[in-house]
Order: sequence, then structure tokens, then C-alpha cells
Amino acid sequence: MSKLSPSDTSAAARPAAPADTASLHRSSQQPGTEQRSRRISRVMLLQRELNDKPVPVPRPSAPTASAVARASAALRTHGVEPVGPDCVDHVDLVLVLGGDGTILRAFEIARERDIPLVGINTGHVGFLAEADPDGIEQVVADLVAGHYTVETRTTLDVEVICPDGTVTRDWALNEAALEKRDRARMIEVAIGVDGQAVSSFGCDGLIMSTPTGSTAYAFSCGGPVIWPEVEALLLVPVAAHALFTRPLVLGPNSCMEVVVQRVGFGGAEIWCDGRRSLDVPVGARIRVTRAERPVRLARFNQAPFASRLVRKFDLPVEGWRASSSADEAYSPEEDALHQPMVSSADTSTKGGSRPDSSGGTA
Repeated sequence: MSKLSPSDTSAAARPAAPADTASLHRSSQQPGTEQRSRRISRVMLLQRELNDKPVPVPRPSAPTASAVARASAALRTHGVEPVGPDCVDHVDLVLVLGGDGTILRAFEIARERDIPLVGINTGHVGFLAEADPDGIEQVVADLVAGHYTVETRTTLDVEVICPDGTVTRDWALNEAALEKRDRARMIEVAIGVDGQAVSSFGCDGLIMSTPTGSTAYAFSCGGPVIWPEVEALLLVPVAAHALFTRPLVLGPNSCMEVVVQRVGFGGAEIWCDGRRSLDVPVGARIRVTRAERPVRLARFNQAPFASRLVRKFDLPVEGWRASSSADEAYSPEEDALHQPMVSSADTSTKGGSRPDSSGGTA
């Protein structure tokens, strides 16, 4: 995944069409689900070849290019106009084809316009994608018919306050990652939560993540997986040289603060979703909070998040219960040991309580 400089990403911000009152109300909500029924007429179609820089040479035979052609044809068949990222008119939805990096890039446009995004995976893991290229025609049909829901996902506001008073800001969907430029030296940081100092140590970096980002960089550094509907923030140290370096799961309204006390040559920087960076000089204070504006992700599959986790990570789920040898070794006598014990007093109806079907008393 290619990284964009701040100057590159500024060109991606397009004028947003005026949003109605209901749309603005939905944007201020925290993680949830809304049902869609309004017919769509215009869809922004995005792919890596059109949006990442440097722009690679178009390859008509590439999987993404052929998938885009199919998606465009399917949209026109249903009377929906496919448009590109330069469109300044009203757009109902963003349909992006690519991997997670391309989807994160497309969220910059979708968030600016306050419209839902649906991803089709033509990359590797595709954790944020909703379907594979084989299902493009069905995805388009469901979009046109309104057979989808929209999830709101928490985002982060990132603020860097420099010693000279300069303030720079950005936002992130997955994580804001503090990294060092000098690979031979650690960053010495002091961290605080809600105005209270918590710890200080040397490390290679810090990751401040949303539940959506808990399966990304934070996951690789030992952080817990947080279900998307959970309202929480996550702070994960990277290779910290200290005794207390456990990841911290914080409340949704908490403010994470990091002060860079010492850093090697070249200073430090904070990367938002691995795409946009802010300089962090020595003495700078980083403040990360939950943003007021979430992103909106279209969903067709109502399967639980655990199913997506198992499928995308290819987790081993066949345990001892699924093995035939274990089933053969399991005897009725052992089954009796697992039944709830009921005393004779419990089964009696004289002057006592009557057991109900759940094992409690009615």
C-alpha cells in the first residue's frame, strides 16, 4: 500500500453536497445500524488505479480493472450512474474495489461527503470489504433494491500541540500510530488519560486505535480484538522497555495524551491509518479523542462479527468437540456428570418453589 503525503490527500477532499437534517443527525451518532430504503441514482466508483499515487500504468487485464468494468456495467443496467472521484454533484454511495488500503483511502472521500461506503475485496485480507469480486452483480442489485444496512464506525480526532504553540490536526478510522524516524533509538514518552499521568517509558512507538482498528496494526502488536459495536478506545505500546506495558482499553469519551520527552535523530511522526502523517517534535503533546463524525459502512451480510473474524483470519475452529474420536469417547455416564444437580427438595411441590424450564424457580 502506497503512502500519501498530506499534500497528496488534500487534493482528495471534494466539496460535499448539502446534507439534510436526518443525515447530519445520523453522522453525530455513535456506532449503530440504520436501515436503507431510499433508491440510489448515482454511485462513486473508486479503485486503486484511480486514486493512489503514484498512479500505476492501467492494466486492462488486472483483477481490479476487470471488476470495475463489471461493476460499472451492472450499475448502468440498473439505471444508476457511475461517477469518478472528481464528481462534485450529489452522490448516494461510494463503491470501492481494492484491498483495505484502498478502502481506507476511499473513506476520506466518503467521510467528507457523509455518505456510506461499500467495499469489494480485490486485495489480500480485505477486512473492511463486504464482498468478493465474484459477487459484484449481486452487490449492485442489493444496493439498488435497498437491501442493506449502514453501520457507523468510530473515528479518532488527532491533535499535535508543538512547543511553539503550533497545532496540527487530522483524523483516523483505524489508528493513529506514533513512530520514530531514527531506527537505532527509542522514543521516550509519558502517557496520560483524562488529565491523569499513567506511565512513562521508552518504546518504538504507540498505537491509539478504534475498535475497527483493533484487528489491524494494534492486533499485530498484541492488542485485544474489540467488537465494532463496542464503544471504546485502545492504546497499545510498541516494543516498550518497561514492566507495565499492557494495552489499555479506555472509555469512548476518554482523552489519550502522549508527551514526547526524548527522541533520536529525525524526530518522530504520527501516522493516521498509515496514509497521512503529522510531525511530532520533542516536547510535543498528542491528544487523541473520539471524533464527532463517524464513517458509514454499508453491510449486506448480517452474520456476527465473530464469523467475519474467523473467515478473514482463517482461524482454526475445529476443536476436540468436532473430532470423531472425542465423540466416540464421550459416554452417557459422562453426559450425566454435566447435567445440573436437582435435589429431592427442589422437585417437591409441597410448600416449596417449583422449578421452571431454565433451572431457576418460578
